[in-house]
Amino acid sequence: MNKRLIGIVGKSGSGKSTSIRTLDPKSTYIINVLGKALPFKGSEKLYNKEAKNLADISSYDQIITILQKISSDRPDIKTVVLEDVGYTMFIEEFKRSNEAGY
Repeated sequence: MNKRLIGIVGKSGSGKSTSIRTLDPKSTYIINVLGKALPFKGSEKLYNKEAKNLADISSYDQIITILQKISSDRPDIKTVVLEDVGYTMFIEEFKRSNEAGY
């Protein structure tokens, strides 16, 4: 199966996160970097830990691990959304700011 990476970039409030509501929650997995609620009505019923289609994680290592698990163990998942992934860079920088030589 061919895999594609699609990035959606836009200003805050332009509808990037809200567009998730058009995806099928049975074949979509959300990696929620900030752990905030998705901005559309009923999102918590569609995407949650019980449905096994949502994870609140923010470190690179955790994101890589979950992507590997989805790739190997979840053939039902066709779409992975890295919600607010830009903040991952900021979080990582902040965590490592006191490391010597960083």
